[in-house]
Amino acid sequence: MMGEPIQRLVKLGFSEYEAKAYLALLGKSPISGYEVSKLSGVPRSMIYEVVGKLTARGAAMTLRTGGSVKYAPVPAKEFLDQLEREREELIESLREDLAAIATPTDLEYVWNIEGHDNIMGKALEMIGQASTQIYLAILPATLPALQPALQDAIGRGVRVVVYTTDAAGVRGGQVVVARVFEETLGQARGLRLLLVVDGAEVLIGEWLTAHRARASWTSSPLLVFIAEHHLRTDLYLPQILALLGDRALDIIQEEDRELFAHALESQINH
Repeated sequence: MMGEPIQRLVKLGFSEYEAKAYLALLGKSPISGYEVSKLSGVPRSMIYEVVGKLTARGAAMTLRTGGSVKYAPVPAKEFLDQLEREREELIESLREDLAAIATPTDLEYVWNIEGHDNIMGKALEMIGQASTQIYLAILPATLPALQPALQDAIGRGVRVVVYTTDAAGVRGGQVVVARVFEETLGQARGLRLLLVVDGAEVLIGEWLTAHRARASWTSSPLLVFIAEHHLRTDLYLPQILALLGDRALDIIQEEDRELFAHALESQINH
């Protein structure tokens, strides 16, 4: 159990010795440098350098009583809150500095994303930043991971339209049950996610196997338009063909019928 907080502290910039010493202080304080070394496993030859770094970092305090020196931790919540504020200030300052350095460009690019967690993380980020509208085509099994973020977006006044293969509850949003999405899923090699936010960015994700997923993100106006057009029109194709019945064959050019073959068969034969 102790290994996990140590590794997390290391990710925040602590050395392993600093992390061990801080956890030892949280467990017992105030204590001498000798006791910190004994409890933490940090070599005695290094313990005073380590607690000195913790003090400089704002994670520990030095207490002088009489002729002795003891150490105590800054409470974890207080220290982490301060660390979070410092990180936010640093990131905001760096954001401004880098924006001032960057040369404006009209380059439109596609960002390739690998892995389920990274894809879902990007989807959550997009939904969290949405300000006007969200169009989402998704399989029912994938929806729960995004549902809380979608509900938050609806709470902010964002229009949310979800296209899926089964009725799903998105309170305050519009749900379109589109059977064609499931039928074309096999042809799309595992497409599980198509997300368009504010008419400005699109994320298309596919799961090749149970353990391998990849996606593409872009803010290219043309690609965003094509994706949003697909969501708002093409998924209604089965209902339109059902209404047309046999007339669909008169309307669709012979050379294009192969594109609609599966939908034509499933609708006209009824």
